[in-house]
Amino acid sequence: MRSGLRSRPWAGIDVGSFSVKLVAAQASVAGHRHWAAEQPFAAADADPERPPAPETIAHAISECFAKAGFSARSFRGVSLGIGGPDVIVKQISLPLLDESEVGPALRFEARKHLPFDPQGMIIDFQILSRSPTERRLEILLAAVSQEHADRHMAPLHLLGIEPDILDAAPLALTNAVVKDGESQSPAYVVLDIGNGASHLALYQRGEPFFSRRLDFGGRNLSRAIAEGTRVPFDEAEAWKLAWGADEPGLRVDWDSPELRAVSDALRRDLVDELRRSFAFYRTQGHLPDPLRLWLAGGSARLPGMAARLSEILGSPVQLFDPIQTLESSARTAHPVGGPQFAQAYGLAMRTT
Repeated sequence: MRSGLRSRPWAGIDVGSFSVKLVAAQASVAGHRHWAAEQPFAAADADPERPPAPETIAHAISECFAKAGFSARSFRGVSLGIGGPDVIVKQISLPLLDESEVGPALRFEARKHLPFDPQGMIIDFQILSRSPTERRLEILLAAVSQEHADRHMAPLHLLGIEPDILDAAPLALTNAVVKDGESQSPAYVVLDIGNGASHLALYQRGEPFFSRRLDFGGRNLSRAIAEGTRVPFDEAEAWKLAWGADEPGLRVDWDSPELRAVSDALRRDLVDELRRSFAFYRTQGHLPDPLRLWLAGGSARLPGMAARLSEILGSPVQLFDPIQTLESSARTAHPVGGPQFAQAYGLAMRTT
């Protein structure tokens, strides 16, 4: 569709275990306009071990639409992010084929690369490169079980919306940092720390694509604070959220019991996994030195988090906040910074 003054926005929707995030993008002759909104779930529903009911998620999506000034039918299209252990993103090689032959061949080849029966999977692909001399294609394979996809789409169906694009979380995050004009880099490495889990994505031209889901999230930090200060989990969670909201009276003191617990959790549960991931990648491709990491997700809002992670990791870590990089015409229904909007931003920019 040709962009113009009458084109409607495209919406990117990220449904996490803590909140729903919406970013809408509209192309115009003056550039892009953007809207952003977030709707947290009630505390009783923000549990990664027990996802909210479809009706609860549908209500949160509707609230995001209302905060941004839209209705369910305001959009030209909708991209929905999908994550979890059932989502597979993997780079594979195939013999040199015509593009029309790749789909049928991939369905057979996928049996070698997927831990599930391909017959019950939704499979998509993108051709990354062709090598006529080596008679080889490099393919980015994305797959998800039909059941998992249906669960993710159910809240939108309750609102009468059929998502136009389902995009795996690592691909949406990669799209976000590549689209961002401030993040020109030989390697795009983004870590999105969500409530219950994190996504690591690594993309650089001419090298293998890599993504990994890490069982580390904001709730790990809350548990560490609870254990380190001997308070109930709910009290530690409230302290962490207040710290992230930058409330008066809370300052970054890494010698405090709470932040010592956070540092220990980062070092023990996250940084070692990152180093193992980078070491594994170096067996497949080249990584620049130093490697710069973009930090996104709700936990990236915690004051001093990027600097502390950089200190422990020994590599540059920079906050990725797409809301701050949007044009001056951007409208946001969220009063604070927006690293938690990274995935929704990448989804919204999917068709630009």
